[in-house]
Amino acid sequence: MSQRLRIAYFSPLPPARTGIADYSRELLPCLARLTDITLFVDESADVSEAISGEFPVHRTHAYARMRWGFDIALYQMGNSSYHGAMYDALRHYPGLTVLHDYGLHHFISDQTIAQNRFAAYVREMGYALGPAGIELACQVRDGQRQLPFFEAPLNDRLLQLSLGVLVHSDYVRQQLLAQKVPCPVEIVAAPIASYPAVSRRAQLDWPADAVIFGSFGQVWREKQIEAALRAFARVREVAPQARYLIVGDWAAGGCDLPALIAESGIADFVYCTGQVPDLADFVSWIATADVVVNLRAPTVGETSATALRALVGSRSLIVYDHGWYAELPDEICLKVAPLDDEALLAAMLKLGTDAALRNTMGQRGREYATQVHAPQRAAQVYVDFIQRILANLSPGHPDVPS
Repeated sequence: MSQRLRIAYFSPLPPARTGIADYSRELLPCLARLTDITLFVDESADVSEAISGEFPVHRTHAYARMRWGFDIALYQMGNSSYHGAMYDALRHYPGLTVLHDYGLHHFISDQTIAQNRFAAYVREMGYALGPAGIELACQVRDGQRQLPFFEAPLNDRLLQLSLGVLVHSDYVRQQLLAQKVPCPVEIVAAPIASYPAVSRRAQLDWPADAVIFGSFGQVWREKQIEAALRAFARVREVAPQARYLIVGDWAAGGCDLPALIAESGIADFVYCTGQVPDLADFVSWIATADVVVNLRAPTVGETSATALRALVGSRSLIVYDHGWYAELPDEICLKVAPLDDEALLAAMLKLGTDAALRNTMGQRGREYATQVHAPQRAAQVYVDFIQRILANLSPGHPDVPS
């Protein structure tokens, strides 16, 4: 293909407080060097001047009349409510889908049950699982069981419609291949940019020799902060200079963080910032930690931008050994079996008491992240994959505008 690709790009964008908005902010400048991009956003979404000053921006509904001016639509799909209008557009106008989470049950339930549209939820469960799905949905309706967030991914409709799917791990790719997805699937390493960061350690009334553990991002139950704090309380028995930093909103995450900290008897050694105002501030708080504890169980096939920001910021890292996290090289992080409190404690003690190991691991992590997860490298994968999709479609295919 000789001319530059013309891409209709659907995604949450800054200032939206979502990791996919940050992802797009970091990918777009590199992708724009290779393609012509027009952005499409939800009807009520704000877009930062830094983005709107660089790219044409339209509301999602405008794509219906503009679609013939593009080679392909590109949808950045995740689990938050920011993707509602985009998902509707995808259902009408298929394109390339970038699947940030393998499972989309959280998103589907937000778009159906949370909006008093239970019949729509039943339809989605039936589409994915047949009669068994309908029965399961009825059990949820009748209060006989909880929503099966991690049992039914509810990504089937999206996968059936997509012309191609980009994912960020072999873990998710294998899941999709097992579903016999009827379109090409390719892996692109999630792009991460390096930002100037200034440690906030001086703001904390902690000893100069404090070893600071940290957890970052919205505090959901699945991030296992309770397990991390239990292990931290035991770490302090060996390393009383240890402290714990929690950066992110906890109020909406189903976790009573103040009560948890008080019950653990560690209130004097934990500092919670709450939600921080912007990405630059968030990155500086990551730079404050010596060890980033980034846990997730169960996993919905997500790729953690926080883990990548820890790596690119030369922080040592602890993760659970499953999903995308298991694919990280052993030399850049410590991996522990999911929900194994003793293994977590051992990893925290190992990094908390060995400054040389922390430094070596941090340096190796930065080298890995800046090479493998470079935004310009991801942009080239996007372009190559789009060209492959278009080359494989028959002339006059109804979902390719040009």
